[in-house]
Amino acid sequence: MENNSTTNVEEKEIIDYANTNEYMTFELGAMKYAIELPKIREILTYPDIITPLPNTEDWVKGLINLRGEVVPILDIRIKFNTGKPVYNSNTAVIAVITKDKRMIGIVVDKVDDVQRLDTSALAPVSDMGSAIPSKYLKGFVRLQNNQMLVIMDIEAVVHKDELKD
Repeated sequence: MENNSTTNVEEKEIIDYANTNEYMTFELGAMKYAIELPKIREILTYPDIITPLPNTEDWVKGLINLRGEVVPILDIRIKFNTGKPVYNSNTAVIAVITKDKRMIGIVVDKVDDVQRLDTSALAPVSDMGSAIPSKYLKGFVRLQNNQMLVIMDIEAVVHKDELKD
């Protein structure tokens, strides 16, 4: 009899991995966001030295040298006005790799953890649902604790056209 009840519990915990992907979750202001894990090269503490770029938007913080590669640092908290940007021990830079092989660092309030999410449950985000315009978002999923996790379209956020004046 015990085997049957154990089998039932195990069946409930089975995840359909065909529709899941791993995402790095992070915070911008009061909201939780996520980026696909394969797009992330590494997570950095906010650098002490950033070379500023003249005549750029205030959210383009500048350039850093990351193991011999020049990487622009973009503070998307400023771009999307998610609250007053604070630079402290939680502030992190997520170095992402774009489809065209550029590496770009995005500044976030706090990096959380890696979660496997069922992408078939992705719901569209209206412009009212997030501080970030919907063109930069893929959708959202509702987590087990009923919290909303917004999936960011990092390719749209760091697209070359976004970096032009």
